[in-house]
Amino acid sequence: MSPSKLGPVLVTGGNGFVAYHIIAKILAEEPDCDIHSLDVNVDRNRHPNANVHYHRADLASAADVERVMHIAQPVTIFHTASPEFSDAPVSAYHNIIVDGSRHVLNAAVKVGTVRALVNTSTSGVINDNHTDMIDATEEMPILRFPQQKRIYCLAKAEAEEAIQAANRNGGHDDQGVLTCAIRPCLVFGEHDVGALGKMIAVARKGMSRFQMGNGKNPYDFVYAGNLADAHLLAAHALLDAWGKPRPTDPTVRVDGECFNISNDDPWFFWDFQRAVASETGNPVRPEDIVAIPTWLGLAMGLVSEWVVWAISRGTRTPNMTREGIRFSTLIRTHNITKAKRVLGYRPKVGMQEGIQRSVRWFMEQVNA
Repeated sequence: MSPSKLGPVLVTGGNGFVAYHIIAKILAEEPDCDIHSLDVNVDRNRHPNANVHYHRADLASAADVERVMHIAQPVTIFHTASPEFSDAPVSAYHNIIVDGSRHVLNAAVKVGTVRALVNTSTSGVINDNHTDMIDATEEMPILRFPQQKRIYCLAKAEAEEAIQAANRNGGHDDQGVLTCAIRPCLVFGEHDVGALGKMIAVARKGMSRFQMGNGKNPYDFVYAGNLADAHLLAAHALLDAWGKPRPTDPTVRVDGECFNISNDDPWFFWDFQRAVASETGNPVRPEDIVAIPTWLGLAMGLVSEWVVWAISRGTRTPNMTREGIRFSTLIRTHNITKAKRVLGYRPKVGMQEGIQRSVRWFMEQVNA
């Protein structure tokens, strides 16, 4: 049986790097699909395809969202929009992630064409960024303040819960919008100028020999193309379930559910950094590795935060922060059994190939 048609499609944050990969997968699968991107910056990560339409709009504005929703008349929504968590002002997290999600939900109900909404959440909603997360499952509780102190994760948790609660119009209508949440781990891939871009910058400076902690903390990553596959699998499953009663068997349900997504191949965090460095032509020999104790790294992060705050009066974000140090020294692994069983997800691109593809793209941009 041929897969259900996705289009027309609306992608919020459609010019972000994850959305770029989602749109590429849609075009590969459904070349004539009518795709609409809603983003505040429509000049980056564009697809040169006449079927992809870019709309400059602000998720924090209900009127903007309704305008684009009315133009797109989507059947499927991929809700990927999010501010860059390291650079955005605190207010942006609530305005874009929380209010923006409510605006998307309200506009989707008003337009009346939407059947499926796949929300890009984060595995960070179940982790406090202080504690190791080992083989985490979707059943782990979402953390709230004071256990969770990261503003980004608090906002993502609130948005995820609102979108999940809206599933089937609050659970009362088989014809309502069906929703689910994708919870990726650390994403990397072509067009990732955030986390991967910073790693490549470190490699080019010859600084990849430095690591925080003992380097023995396994970490789950996911290549963006694989993450895009997971989004499309979820969307097809939601569309296939639309108009039917929700299954009573929770082990096969998609709508109203959340799914961990990874490459199913944990690496030591700092081995990943060094693999990136090697692909840039800056390999690090084992005997050249300099391990900085975690306690010292945290102290360095504190000093860095205070110095940058004092110089910029709070307008700049330091390159080294205590949060970043903790992030790179914790164990963060995820169980993706549910995504495999329910969505049929399998990562098609392995870690090494994903790193090679990603770094190659960056190097081509530099040499272009």
